[in-house]
Amino acid sequence: MVLDSEQLRKKTDELNHKLSLLNKKQQKEVKQLESEHLPRLQKYEQQLETLGDRNSYSKTDTDATFMRMKEDHMKNGQLKPAYNVQISTENQIIVNFSMHQRPGDTATLIPHLEQFEAQQERQSKEVVADAGYGSEQNYEYAESNEIEAFIKYNFFHKEQKRKFKNDPFHPSNLFYNAEKDFIVCPMGQQMKCISVQKRKSELGYESQVKVYKAINCEGCPLRWGAIKAKTTDRLS
Repeated sequence: MVLDSEQLRKKTDELNHKLSLLNKKQQKEVKQLESEHLPRLQKYEQQLETLGDRNSYSKTDTDATFMRMKEDHMKNGQLKPAYNVQISTENQIIVNFSMHQRPGDTATLIPHLEQFEAQQERQSKEVVADAGYGSEQNYEYAESNEIEAFIKYNFFHKEQKRKFKNDPFHPSNLFYNAEKDFIVCPMGQQMKCISVQKRKSELGYESQVKVYKAINCEGCPLRWGAIKAKTTDRLS
């Protein structure tokens, strides 16, 4: 059973009322609970509340989150307390800015657009952003709000490189038959869908992922290449 600070305080109050019935060792343990463990638990709960869904915060500015700066003069990847500021423009005029506690840009797009709509009482018909904002959640939001999104997906630039294009084992380079819903591996074997899984992102967005499996990979001459490419007989 896990107690929070309020439950622990009530328990220590109950024990204090029965203090005369306890022996010296038990009385000492009750006092230790009240003077040491209870304040420590209360402090821990307060820190968790301040942290929220972040992974860090600054003690000198609890609203700030530790982020990796682009201007790294020491070249050591030092983290500093900061905010992620987003600015949007229309015809080269700033129309909205917002401040966020998350270091990544992906999670800032939707709240930024919602803030713009709340202030201007209208929504942009088109949104242009770089690959840092590309995610299934953002694409779905744009489509459901009738926004034409010109946003690159995360792997766009990697897919332009020769190394990526010449990798026969990368899932993106495998042939997919949409009509019959199967993938073809480099050896020509069909990989059929065996399950549909639900996955929840760090932001709480739930998506469906299909899992494909080859019938048999034993004795395949390309099996070692698939293992080197961190590809197994299953793809998702």
